[in-house]
Amino acid sequence: MSPHKQSPSPAARLHSLEEQVTGSASALLPALRVELLENRQAVVDGCRGILEYSDRCIRLSGGKLILRFTGSGLELRAFREGSAIVSGRIASVEML
Repeated sequence: MSPHKQSPSPAARLHSLEEQVTGSASALLPALRVELLENRQAVVDGCRGILEYSDRCIRLSGGKLILRFTGSGLELRAFREGSAIVSGRIASVEML
């Protein structure tokens, strides 16, 4: 009798496909992601550093792009592991 090669289970195939799609999608997505919550808060993923910080302007490095927030009462509520939270009254967000 020749040994039969078992095909992967449906769960294993789904997991493999998930890994392939996630890897492909992350290669296509930009490194910088911004989520605005009205004009009061912004959650930024992909930050590499703080370039400027005042209550009227915050500039963050995002690799090839610079992200500039202008407004009043701005503050960095958190900055760790490539993520930042900017809060205050955000008047504009620019990618430079």
